[in-house]
Amino acid sequence: MSTLHYTLIRNTSELDAHQQWLPAIFAIHKQLRPQTMTDVAAYETLLRTMLGENQQILLAHNGEPPFVGLAMFNIHHNTYQNKMLFLEDFVIDEAQRGTQVGSTILAEIERLARENGCEHVGLDSGVHRPRAHKFYFTHGYIAESFHFVKPL
Repeated sequence: MSTLHYTLIRNTSELDAHQQWLPAIFAIHKQLRPQTMTDVAAYETLLRTMLGENQQILLAHNGEPPFVGLAMFNIHHNTYQNKMLFLEDFVIDEAQRGTQVGSTILAEIERLARENGCEHVGLDSGVHRPRAHKFYFTHGYIAESFHFVKPL
């Protein structure tokens, strides 16, 4: 594995600066959510909304697209863990899985969390993703709660 490069997109201005990358960002993010990501224009609208709500995107690459990984996260406080980095989405390119790329990117996410004064990294992982669960357990993450959802 070659040395990874990272690009952090923190707001819509930074997304504008990398507008030419949008199709490649969409392509890797769609690997995680193929049912809901069907159109680049709708994805861009959602991305701009989320960036406006303090989401950030970490892109991992070998100097330029295609991307080998993407992490979408936010940093916030809560009453349970104080300041934390919450990992909304984390996807490694299918061709890169099992090559330590995921471990390398996760280490970068944890470095960003520490650099920003976070005491925890948190995430949700769908019950249908046992390989992801094994990955997180291997990296010292614990399953400490259930996440409940009710469609409205």
